[in-house]
Amino acid sequence: MTYKNLQVITLKDKSIELNILPQIGGRISSFIFDDFHILRPLSLDSINSGNSLKGGCFPLVPFSNRIKNAKFNFNGSKLQLNQNDFPHAIHGHGYLKKWTVSEQTKSSLTIIYHHQENDFGWPWSYEITQSIYLKNSSCIIKLILKNTSNSNMPFGFGIHPFFNFNDQIILKFGASREWVGPPENFPIKTKPVENRFDMIDGSLLWKRAKTASYKDFEGEAAITWPFHKKKILIRADNIFNHLIVHVPNGAEYFCLEPVSHPTDGFNLSDQKIENIDNNFLLPNGSITGSIEIDLCKYV
Repeated sequence: MTYKNLQVITLKDKSIELNILPQIGGRISSFIFDDFHILRPLSLDSINSGNSLKGGCFPLVPFSNRIKNAKFNFNGSKLQLNQNDFPHAIHGHGYLKKWTVSEQTKSSLTIIYHHQENDFGWPWSYEITQSIYLKNSSCIIKLILKNTSNSNMPFGFGIHPFFNFNDQIILKFGASREWVGPPENFPIKTKPVENRFDMIDGSLLWKRAKTASYKDFEGEAAITWPFHKKKILIRADNIFNHLIVHVPNGAEYFCLEPVSHPTDGFNLSDQKIENIDNNFLLPNGSITGSIEIDLCKYV
């Protein structure tokens, strides 16, 4: 698909500039701080070429990462989804759909996606609101998910940023457990954290292809680009108590994803594995989660 009249919304506040593409999954396409790209930028050419969109940041809703074979059980029903990464389902629906603008200022934007019942085989309707605010050298992404169907709906949500990897990366965060194996292998056990990225000293992020998933994420992560003298501090609400760290082949970017459940979380919950919570929303119920990115001068 070629987008000749693609809507690009630019937010600015002091030294921060953010560009958002509501039509392309409600995605942030670039995030610039003091002329430095925090995120790997997503160009219009890459969108129109039909290439995989490995850049920017998009919301994950109503689940994150993969659902094995696009199947899960909920409330005694066996569900079969029909979407986007055969044979598995991945990253939900929001990033595949057009969002509409609700409110806009020079430094803030609110966009909404309404999901129709049975689209992608998901038997519930829901509404997801994404609000982005720039203020005082920080960017806040707020997600509100509302179940607009007449039955209980399972959910997971979070964000999927593609960070710039044109530097060594010093990473810091706290978590108690790490899943054994990468997400694409659908791990079912955890172990003590292998790669220590503690908030005091941190560690260099690996540059080989590897994905690690962490349980009981403590809600704060720091990323430093030492040669560019840039640093960000990510603060996530308690609902986002899992973290995925992904480096692809070539290490052109890395992902650090605060999310509310692990890979295949619906099935892990149903099978009572590793005490994974069964998160669900009642009819007309909603859940709110915010992630704040503070932009710091590196010293």
